[in-house]
Formats: sequence, structure tokens, C-alpha cells
Amino acid sequence: MIHLIFGAAATGSLKHTLSKKKEHQVIGFPIDFSIGPITNIHKENGIHHYFSWLKSSFHTVWGYLEDDQTTYHQSLQKLLEIGDGEQVTIWTCENATEQIGLRISCYLLKDKEVGLSYVNTFHAMNDYTKQKDVKMNIRQTGECNAEQLAHFQEHSTYPLSENMKSDYVRDGERLLNSKSMVRSWQNEEIVDDVETRDDPFILECAIRLHHEMSNHEFINPMRVIGEVVGNSEEPLSDSWIEYRIRALIHSNHLAYEGNLQSMRMYKIKVV
Repeated sequence: MIHLIFGAAATGSLKHTLSKKKEHQVIGFPIDFSIGPITNIHKENGIHHYFSWLKSSFHTVWGYLEDDQTTYHQSLQKLLEIGDGEQVTIWTCENATEQIGLRISCYLLKDKEVGLSYVNTFHAMNDYTKQKDVKMNIRQTGECNAEQLAHFQEHSTYPLSENMKSDYVRDGERLLNSKSMVRSWQNEEIVDDVETRDDPFILECAIRLHHEMSNHEFINPMRVIGEVVGNSEEPLSDSWIEYRIRALIHSNHLAYEGNLQSMRMYKIKVV
């Protein structure tokens, strides 16, 4: 059984979960398909364009994006080498990046005679917690622990119907030709969105923190990032939020003091 999964945390958890089952192989994709240019991200020119945009836009730890690019290359190659007769499970959740991963994977496997199944960890978690009389809504597969993933693999894996496959293949082809920079998950569909999508919510969080920390004129952007991550309905990365904070500074919605070359070297306040 080959498992395709999206996000570094989810990949690490699933590899740990299945580490003692030698018949299972995990192929993980570390990138966020919901942010940045994904045109032809299954080809060399598209991969180069995507990671060039990340390197010019995000302030990350040195070497981090290079490692992600190498891992993505390796994972894509493993997916393309999947042979006829294999059984493939695609893991997804109710968010844009994992739903895009599901669709692109189906498109790349469309000409292969493989058995395709899926696990939707959002719905699987709802079923799992019903038995325990608790309610737990997750935003991404990376929030699941090893025990939960093992249960989902055993009890929440379902075959993809021919109609589902054809729909996902069509969507995957459209996404690989999309020129959008931001994509959202709305009403069970991937929709193109504006790059300023999260700006009002980031500003709202910054204003709320300013009220709570009224004795500070400027506040650390890391505090704002933590507030946004903790309260956002969609999973958002630190790097994306910090990128939008700098955009809000350049559009004069936020003021700053310090050096914008690193999120640890400046502070912000609402204008």
C-alpha cells in the first residue's frame, strides 16, 4: 500500500504510525498548495517558479526551503513511478492545501491502473470522537496523533468512485493551469482567492493584541502570528502570515520599527 499525504507534520506522523508495517510506503509532500503559484508544479519549470516565489517572498530559516524543494522533487518522482496494480491511499482533510493535493495526485495517476482510496481525516475524526463522547474539529491532518491515524487507516479508508476520480482529475488539471496566487476551500470546492484574503483578520488580531497590551506602543509580530494561527479557521503558516504583515506595513495599515529582513528584528503597531 502506498500512502500520499500533504504537509510535513502529517507526513512525519503517518510515517511513525506505519513504521512497523513494511508493506506500507508513505510519500509526503511538504509544501502548501494553497499559497503561491502552482502552475505546472508537476513539471520542472513550475517547481522552479514556485520555490523562487517562496524564496523572494518569505523570511525563513536558511536551508529550509532548499530542503523542502529537494523533498518535493523526490516525492513527485516516487508518485510518477507508481506502477500499475498498486494500491494507493490519498490522505486529505477539509482545507485547501490537502484538497488540492488530492486532486493533483488523482490527475497525475489518471493513466495508471491503480486502486485508489482516500481518508478524509476531518470526517474520520468526527466518527472517532463520536465513540468517545467528545467533539474535536481539526483543521489539518497534521493535528492528528499516531493512535488516531492508525485508527483512520484501519476504519476510515474508502475507495474513490469513478465519478469522484473523474471530478478530481478534471479539477487537478484546472489547478495545474491556474494562474491564481491564493486558493481557498469554500463549500467543498477549491476557489481562487485574492492575495489580501487574510489581511482583515490579521489586522483584527493585531488590534485585539494592542488593546490587551495597551502599555506597549509596538508589539512583536510573533505575538500577532500566534494569535492568527490559533484563531484562523483555515491552517495558515507562520511564513505566510509574516509575509502579509509586511504587505500591511507597505500599504500603511501597520507601522513598524526595526529591520524588516527578519520577523525577530522588528515590531509593529496598528496605524
